Amino acid sequence: MKISTIPTEYLLIKAMTDSEWDTCNFAIIHITEDWKQTQKERLKVTKIVENDNYLKWLNYADTNIEFFRFSSEQYPHIEQWLSENSRIYIDLESDDLRNLFQPDNNLHCYQMQVYKNGNAIYNAFGKHTGEEFWTEEFSLETLTM
Repeated sequence: MKISTIPTEYLLIKAMTDSEWDTCNFAIIHITEDWKQTQKERLKVTKIVENDNYLKWLNYADTNIEFFRFSSEQYPHIEQWLSENSRIYIDLESDDLRNLFQPDNNLHCYQMQVYKNGNAIYNAFGKHTGEEFWTEEFSLETLTM
């Protein structure tokens, strides 16, 4: 895994959880061309509803993300990277994702919440606990350029 100075298919982003016993520190969003096209369509919808004061966000099922926790054994530099930037494009080797540590919770109900301003977060929930895991807010417009 290496930091990239140009946009790649993988975005490392800060993440957190409300769990009292589990840990989540970051996530990796897989940004494909299809993903970008889908987000552009979602941004069009935000323009339609931007003046609806009762609507807070649009909620979409979306699984182009994985949540992880820091590890001193595997890729300890990730914690340092995210202390300097909350979002970083990365290049991955074939085994990188398999070697990262995921939260102990079995996550399900992966979704993206798109706000009327075009920003979004990803979140997921513990299957048996209902505990929430989520990313920092990010700009869909910036990621779809």
